[in-house]
Amino acid sequence: MRNKNFDADLLKTLNEQPMPAAPLTDDEFARVLDAACAKLPQAKKTVKRRFPWGRVAAAAAACMAVGLGSVNFAAPAVAEQLPVVGSLFSWLNRGGQDDYVSLQSEQLNKYAETVESTAESAGSPYTLTLGQVFNDGDWLRISLMLTAEDDSLAGFNAIGPSEDAVEKALQNGGGQYGTLVLDNGTELNGAVSFEKRDDRTFVTGINYELFLAPDDLAGHTATLTLSDLVACNKSILETDGQSYWHYDYADQTPLPGSYTLTFTIPEVSDAGVRTMDTPMEQNGITLQSVTATPAATKVLLSFPAEQHWVNVRLFTEDGTELGHERGEGGWWTDGAWTADPADFDHPEQCTKASYDYFAAIPENCHSLTVKVYDFDTDAELTTFTVELP
Repeated sequence: MRNKNFDADLLKTLNEQPMPAAPLTDDEFARVLDAACAKLPQAKKTVKRRFPWGRVAAAAAACMAVGLGSVNFAAPAVAEQLPVVGSLFSWLNRGGQDDYVSLQSEQLNKYAETVESTAESAGSPYTLTLGQVFNDGDWLRISLMLTAEDDSLAGFNAIGPSEDAVEKALQNGGGQYGTLVLDNGTELNGAVSFEKRDDRTFVTGINYELFLAPDDLAGHTATLTLSDLVACNKSILETDGQSYWHYDYADQTPLPGSYTLTFTIPEVSDAGVRTMDTPMEQNGITLQSVTATPAATKVLLSFPAEQHWVNVRLFTEDGTELGHERGEGGWWTDGAWTADPADFDHPEQCTKASYDYFAAIPENCHSLTVKVYDFDTDAELTTFTVELP
């Protein structure tokens, strides 16, 4: 698997630092590292909406800001005529709160595979249900529902892992709580944050990044185990209304039980996928492709090596801005993206590139606006208008 912590700018800057002939002591090495980091551009503080204990351990390649976190869902009333499990994604995708919602795709429920796998724990009044699974090749999305047979959850509005559980997950291999373990040993990182549907029902959706795995994982058996959960009352203490939220978690109460769910990763679905793969060049920046699936929208850009890095924003034809899920910088040559230019025969010919994942666009949207900004100054560099089938 590719090293997600690769940072070309940091390595280059470290290499330029003066080094003594004798080996560095630990303190000397720390000073050299600090000096290198001080010379790197500072990314803006961006905290995606997530459970506070679901920390993200990896930085994106080449100093790109990473929007990695749990997919969090709001709680409007359910008006579906479908069975509860089969309509989980539909309910999750509606959103409804004012702050960040990663996944806003009404069509995801239509294309997702219904699983209906449940797990219970002896002596616990709670049941965990895996509702639906969707694989678009880049992301694996799953929906979960935790239900209570009594009113013990009525006084809470959120459920997540305890802080100790998160620390343990990080210590046992650097993953997040919510890690999915496959039968071939592969681990996929996710983050868990249940939100209230009613007094006895809490739901969540989890995103797993398949594009970081070297192989197609369809057909493999996956196991998810959740334990050391706590119920609490989550409230917003501070927000800028766009990308930063500071939460308070009151009344934290441990929930008993450990729950294990096992399912098979479905084949990659191309249902509902729309693409723009004819490159468009403006102001020295090339929009290589846009791929819209029922689960997410991927934008791939390339630009000159002298351009530091870029920020990207995506809008639908009615002006709605799509939530940003993840971005990563790398290199472009021979018509492909890579995190390491050494992968190519002539790395000196590489230009820079970045890809960004955004929330899914509605099926009835056929026009997108891609705005590209300078990473350092926020100056707008160019705007693309993209037509989709």
